[in-house]
Amino acid sequence: MVAKKNAEAAGFSDRIDFYSGNILDESTELPAAPDAVWMSQFLDCFSLRQITKILKKIHSVATKKTLVYVLEPLWDKQKFEAESYALQATSLYFTCMANGNSKMYRYGELVEAISAGGFELKTAHHNLGSNFYSLLVFKKK
Repeated sequence: MVAKKNAEAAGFSDRIDFYSGNILDESTELPAAPDAVWMSQFLDCFSLRQITKILKKIHSVATKKTLVYVLEPLWDKQKFEAESYALQATSLYFTCMANGNSKMYRYGELVEAISAGGFELKTAHHNLGSNFYSLLVFKKK
């Protein structure tokens, strides 16, 4: 696992835990009471229904203090119109060619799917970094 190796190389292995499993499998259990859950370019691999299912699973182990961080390229929050079109074209590729579920989402529809999983949006930061990603921070309702 590349992330684990990078954390070890940076001297952070004592500050982070890794958990592997199929998030969509009903039998997969998540570790209880995480301080934070980080999902970077992860939720766009799933349908909105699957995103809500994933967040319900996280909700079942989260505490009121758990922060859920979602980093995604949202096509309607891009700085430049050409980037928005590029993300929408990428979305077509993923939906039609990759797995039939993936999609680059609009801000509102992603927030709605996560909220349906039992979380509320606390903060949203858009146009971060050179790729103009959005960082959304959620807490349990």
